[in-house]
Amino acid sequence: MRVAAASINPFDNAVLKGYLKDRMEHRFPLIPCSDLAGTVDKLGAGVQGFAVGDSVFGVTGRMVLGEGTLAELTTASTGTIAKRPASLSEIEAAALPLAGVSALQSVEAVAPKPNDVVVIVGASGGIGSYAVQLAALNGARVIGVTSKGKTDYVKSLGADEVIDRTAGDVVEMLKARHPNGVAAIIDTGSDAAGLARLSEAVRKGGTVTSMKGAAAIEDLAKRGIKGVNVGTQMTTDRLVHLARLTADGKLRAPHIQTFPLERAGDGFDLIGQPAHLGKLVVTL
Repeated sequence: MRVAAASINPFDNAVLKGYLKDRMEHRFPLIPCSDLAGTVDKLGAGVQGFAVGDSVFGVTGRMVLGEGTLAELTTASTGTIAKRPASLSEIEAAALPLAGVSALQSVEAVAPKPNDVVVIVGASGGIGSYAVQLAALNGARVIGVTSKGKTDYVKSLGADEVIDRTAGDVVEMLKARHPNGVAAIIDTGSDAAGLARLSEAVRKGGTVTSMKGAAAIEDLAKRGIKGVNVGTQMTTDRLVHLARLTADGKLRAPHIQTFPLERAGDGFDLIGQPAHLGKLVVTL
């Protein structure tokens, strides 16, 4: 696979900081990242459905760390890539896979009905930027929780309300606006204690999802709330679905900041910083 663009995710930064050193196999010299957009330049034995020259996007599909996409060439599994439609640029396609599929699975776990109030915590990040749009497409009334200065951006994605988490207690603001409780919380970054507190705003019969394994499933069940710790499962079908939504004008790319390969370190430095908005993509 010849790589044209690769995106940086918080997971990739955790790898570089050594947080996963005892949890997954690492191969050195370590090439980070897994999201990619590029062109097929060689096929393995028995590969079907793809041809040399195809424009594709997705993730490598590897279960080891270090054989990533911040390089001119990489390899990928046919089950974790899809053909890139011409309406989706290489940069937009590189930004989509991990964040988009994570958002899709989170919204599917919530399964909002029309006018259900769904709170998305981290609404201006990569996953949040897609989740706001996907929840709204399902007819939900979306409340985005973000930081100061990002309200207009989150509203532009389709949020009905936006809460600045730096302006006060988010739970108290949610209870004041929705005293009967909200239908769901899609959380992209809170720890267990933070998510437990946020879940106080969810009504009985509602759902709480976490991208960080922070949902206390048994504790939530005692209150009649479904807890889901989302483990992203990349499939060609999910990538095709998201690409189709994009091609149809129903899903737009988040804010994307790009870096050439030699400045990829600047992108990693931005993750978790107040200035981080949407997605970070490295071009090759």
